[in-house]
Amino acid sequence: MNTRHYGWAGLVLCSLPALALAQSSVTLYGVADVSLRYLNAATPHGGNQWQLTNGAITQSRWGMLGTEDLGGGLAAIFRLESGFNLPNGTQSSSGVLFNRFAYVGLTSRTYGTLTLGQQNNPVYEYLIEGWDPLTVGNYKQNAWLPIAFSGFLRGENNTAMYRYRNGAFSASAAYGFGNVTGNFANGSMKGFAVAYDPSPLGAEAGYTETYNATGQKQTEYNVQLRYRPGAPEFWIGYYHSTDETGSVDAFLNGNTAIPSATSPRKDNAFVAGGAYQFTPALRWTNAFYYDLASHVLSAPGSAGDGKRYAFVTLLEYSLSKRTTIYATADFNRVTGAAASELPNRTYQIGAGTGLRVRF
Repeated sequence: MNTRHYGWAGLVLCSLPALALAQSSVTLYGVADVSLRYLNAATPHGGNQWQLTNGAITQSRWGMLGTEDLGGGLAAIFRLESGFNLPNGTQSSSGVLFNRFAYVGLTSRTYGTLTLGQQNNPVYEYLIEGWDPLTVGNYKQNAWLPIAFSGFLRGENNTAMYRYRNGAFSASAAYGFGNVTGNFANGSMKGFAVAYDPSPLGAEAGYTETYNATGQKQTEYNVQLRYRPGAPEFWIGYYHSTDETGSVDAFLNGNTAIPSATSPRKDNAFVAGGAYQFTPALRWTNAFYYDLASHVLSAPGSAGDGKRYAFVTLLEYSLSKRTTIYATADFNRVTGAAASELPNRTYQIGAGTGLRVRF
């Protein structure tokens, strides 16, 4: 990703002469991604939809990275990042300026990195770094599996995370404070993930446990394999989720979360994908997501078993290092109690073309 660097040492010199020897930098970066999308069966009665909407590769965002060299291989860092809806310029989370990242920390070349603030949990962080075929970047109709079953629904506010890398090995652990008066666990999150990613075969595994404000929890774990022998790339993975909080049903069905500690929703989900880099500019990616769910609360007072699967294909062509045009198509299908997860309770087909510019 190309970025613009703005030195702030001059400002520090003017205001705080004692810090003049520290080396500091701020990086401004961002993504503007927009697409024209057609969606079949977009309403309960089968109505179709044409829309100018957010992109299918990476959602639009802008942010700032900052670092100050403290000497001895130690540096202070911060990150502020805000997502926005490019078609109308609104924030992706209403009323929250830095809705993607807002953290500060210390990083050491020897001992790893500690960050504090708003940030992803370890499992989700690995997914967006390439362990998910689409890096959780596609339309919301197709990103349901990695979002719902990674523990991401908590939002990961108030989180302390430690991350360590050594060659092909990396590991991270995080704790999210619930900030609930009188109860240390309620509203909290804890998670860890490890990856070993030499070329060509790598593996990743993680665990996340999140609690709602009244103490019900969602637990999930995942295992991923990634194989990169050259121009092709392949993924296969498994997720398990047990959710007492009702947040998975609420996210997938659009309902209000209804907690249930005695009959929690359980999901066993699978992902497979393949990509091929035809030329440095042309890439084709395909992803398949499948979920086998039990105790799906499709409506208050009714629960059952259901299945959902989705197939997504994405063709990207880079006009430059920063600018990409693309075309994509997707198909979602639901059965059983999972029928409530789509408007017409059966299937949905989508297609789109778009433009992404990184800066």
